[in-house]
Parts: sequence; C-alpha cells; structure tokens
Amino acid sequence: MSNLQQQKQQANSLRKQGLLKEALPIYHELWKTTTKDKFDAAGYLHCLRKLNMNEEALSLVKECEKDYSDFNWCRNEIIWTYIGSLKMMNETASIGSVLPIANKIMKLNPDELPKNTTVLFVLKKAKQFKKWDIATLWVDRINPDTLDKEPITLSKGTTGWSNFLIWHHHKVRCLIHQKKYQEAIEMVNSIINKANQEKKFFQCLAAQAYEQMGKSDKAIQVLTDLSKHKKVDWWIVHQLANVLKNKGEKEKALKKMYQAATLSYRLESIVTLLHDIALICKELNRLEESYYHLLLLKLIREKKEWVVKGDVEQLIKETGNYLNLTNMMNYKDVLHQCRTYWNTIAASDNKKTIEGNSKRESKNALNGTLIQVKDEKPFCFIKTPDESFFCYKSDIKGEAKEGLKVKFDAIPSFDKKKQQESWKAINIVLM
Repeated sequence: MSNLQQQKQQANSLRKQGLLKEALPIYHELWKTTTKDKFDAAGYLHCLRKLNMNEEALSLVKECEKDYSDFNWCRNEIIWTYIGSLKMMNETASIGSVLPIANKIMKLNPDELPKNTTVLFVLKKAKQFKKWDIATLWVDRINPDTLDKEPITLSKGTTGWSNFLIWHHHKVRCLIHQKKYQEAIEMVNSIINKANQEKKFFQCLAAQAYEQMGKSDKAIQVLTDLSKHKKVDWWIVHQLANVLKNKGEKEKALKKMYQAATLSYRLESIVTLLHDIALICKELNRLEESYYHLLLLKLIREKKEWVVKGDVEQLIKETGNYLNLTNMMNYKDVLHQCRTYWNTIAASDNKKTIEGNSKRESKNALNGTLIQVKDEKPFCFIKTPDESFFCYKSDIKGEAKEGLKVKFDAIPSFDKKKQQESWKAINIVLM
C-alpha cells in the first residue's frame, strides 16, 4: 500500500472516530500537496465545519463547489457549511446578507432537512425585518408534513415551538399579507388544537385577520377573551388597544394601552407602545401625557444606544415648548411620571382583572425593608416579616437603597416567571 493511500485511510479512520483535530492536518496535507480528489475535499470540509473553522471552510467551499458539487457527500458538506455561515451571522444581520447564501443552498438542491432549515431561517429573518413579501416567496418551499412536530429543546434546557407550528405561524402571516384573510382564519382553526402555550399567538393572528376583513367586533371579542387571562401578555392588550383605536374608540384604546404598559417588565420591549401612547394622547389633546411618553421613549432608546428618530425629537421639542416644559428631566423622574399615568387610568381595569381571578384584596399601610436593590435592575423587593413584595424603583418616593425602611400599599399581581400569584407594592414612601 502506498504512503498516499495510507494517509487517506488514516484521515478517514480518524474522522469516523470523531477525532477531527487529529484528522484535520492530514486532510490539509492531502489537499494542498497531492492531486485533489472529491473524497479528500469532503473529508477536509467536514472537519473544518465541525471544528467551527468557518472562514477556512468557506474558503474551501469556493474551491469545491465548482468541481465537486455533483458528488453527494461533498455537496452536502458544502450545503451545511453555508447553513453554518447563516447561523453564525449576527442577530442584526440584514435579510439582504442572508438571501444570497440561502439562494446558493437552494441551487444545490438540498435534501429535506437542510432545505427546511434554510427556509425556516429565511422566514425568521423576514419576520424580524417585516419583509412579508420575501416570506411569501419562501414559505411554500417547505412541505409542512415533513417538519418535526416535537418541541425544540433550547440551549437552557427549556422547550420551544416545534418547527411544524413555527411554519404554520409564518404561513398565516403570509396569508394575511396576501389579504387571504379567510384562508388565514381557517388555517388557525385547523392548527389551534395542536398548539399549547402557542395558542394565543395564533389567536392574535386570527384577530388581525378579522380586523383586516372588516370584522372589528369579532377581533375585539377574540382579544378581550385573551386579555381576561390572569397571565395576559402586554402585547395582546396593546393589539386590542389598536383595534379599538382604529374603530374610533380612542379613550378606551388609551386605557388599554396604559394597562398594557403596566403589564411589561422590560421597558425596552414596549418602545412601540410608548410611541402609540404618545400619538393617541396628542390626538386626545392630552399633551402633557404625550410629552412625557415621547421623552421616556427617547431616554430608553438613548440608554440602549438605539437611534432616536427625527420626528420624535421634533414632537418633543414642539410639545415641550407649547407646555413650557424642559426635557432635562432624568430617566427615573420621567418613568415615575409615566407610571403615574398608567396606574391612575389603568388601575380600575387591572384591579378588576386580577381580583376577578384571584379574589384577593389589596393590602394597605404595610411596613417593610428594601432588598435586592441593584443598579442595573429597574426593580427590587420589599421584605416584611411574612413575605416579599415586588416593586419598581421608580415608584419609590426617594432614592432606593438596600436596607431602607419603607411604608407602602400592595395590590394583587402575577409572577409570570414563577407562574404563581404574587404582590406588587405601590405608593412606596421612605420612612
């Protein structure tokens, strides 16, 4: 047996044993110094890909694609290398940077699994940038019956959606984009019993379809029923508010928007809601409320180093000048002012919803101690001899510090993380 043949066999054996680091230099030497053949190309590319040597793998792909893409093993390695490059992209990578690679994969006529993986990745990116026209072009490249119906296991060990449900969610969105509202509703009805925690997402899409086809009352009914749940998400109430606004019921819409704002724990997630609140307040001539929400929106975007649009800056300037208000207020004071609006207007609805589900009465004139006060967190807790109460630091009249004594009231709430009833402290005063 020749030395060359021995090297080939050794590299192949090491690769099959999973000893990729040991196989890699042998494949490298074979590829660079001998007559390049398709088996060496596939084995070398496999090692580079599995060892996450992405730049080297992509460089090799350029050499292999022209000559060996008709060799099934090499073709599959090329395809999975391209898929790996998609997955390595930054979360903010544009859809324009994804499509050329995805199109290369599809031209290689991938098998079912890599094809489905590629199409689902494109659909995810199209959704991220709301490019529904692109999603519509790609969604039917998958046969949904070939998708796994088992929930995906996430990196933290929790489970997510199945690929089967993910595809149907994309497909319903595409049908709505195409104004095929009845088809969208029928698909939701056909898939809803196969979903568990995902049901609310499909129901919200059905509500969107109902509104778009002129059945606003039906949309309101669907969203109102969802909003009655004690674990309701803020974005469901926000969607309900937008339907009410589009129907002309602006006061009701604002009340729901404020209720939605009280349901969110991450302020950066509700910047669109804050913008909607500011605009509807302006339409209702509640200029001060509009001003403070625009200012909070601006401060959140600056804090996250996001771009603040020119129209927001202009509205802040115009409204501030009209009201003779300064935009030099700090983040905490602006947030406290906005939360005052939210709690005042939305309190009655939240109280009815929460107390209606839990039958718990509010607690008044409690004494406790601030705990878990961290600079990077917008919230902390108040410890009493019997239990702990969640609170926002912006709701504390004074500077929150670990160990300070406070007096407060408490209203029923729900801890989504622990999936259990809890309490939220309000009217917090340092003692």
